[in-house]
Amino acid sequence: MTAIASGGVSLVGIPQNNFRLTCFLATGITRADEGKPVALDIAANNTVKLAGNDDVIIGNLKIVSTGTTEGINVGTVEFKGGFTWNFIGSVVVGDQVVGSATAGSVKAGTNPRSLVVAVNGTTADVIFI
Repeated sequence: MTAIASGGVSLVGIPQNNFRLTCFLATGITRADEGKPVALDIAANNTVKLAGNDDVIIGNLKIVSTGTTEGINVGTVEFKGGFTWNFIGSVVVGDQVVGSATAGSVKAGTNPRSLVVAVNGTTADVIFI
């Protein structure tokens, strides 16, 4: 295939502002976790956690904001868009992804909202619809 001079086509990084919402974050999530996949934390209302083994991913953690005065940890979650995530095991273009045993990484699994569109070494470009 002939390459495009700009380096190619990417489906990652185009903001979908209408699909960004504020959620409470599970204990232990920090700014270092920005850009990782998240799942619903059923231990508390309106709360997300880093996607763990076989968790259904619901979005990408965009921003972490710790309220030192209020003592709450909230973040902006992107529920639609294109994201680059680390993966474990074998992931190929066309796969769906779920959380892996390594928190914040993904693996091939059943999640109809996700679609792997590119694989580069240990990262996968995933679109969420």
